[in-house]
Amino acid sequence: MFGKKKDKKKKQKPEIFVSLTANGVPAEAFNVSLKKDEDGSPLMVIYTRDVCEALHYSHVDFELKTNLKLLRLSANFKEAKNEKKFKVYIFNVDGVSQFYI
Repeated sequence: MFGKKKDKKKKQKPEIFVSLTANGVPAEAFNVSLKKDEDGSPLMVIYTRDVCEALHYSHVDFELKTNLKLLRLSANFKEAKNEKKFKVYIFNVDGVSQFYI
């Protein structure tokens, strides 16, 4: 009857993609994901509606902003694919540093 109150868990806001810059130039991306390859090496996958000239380099320094943090990534180009209505750019990630806003 007079038991302990259960602590309420705080709800975390989902992390939302805000903007992406590649070598200091804004990139028109509508989604970005960070994944791991079969070997376990980190990959950055960028989805765009059209061809993005800022991503056409062998080495790119990215600045990815979300509503919670800022990520600075250094990556090397791996491949690009055409899917139904969008372009997919895949990069091998060399280094990551993140800053909470």
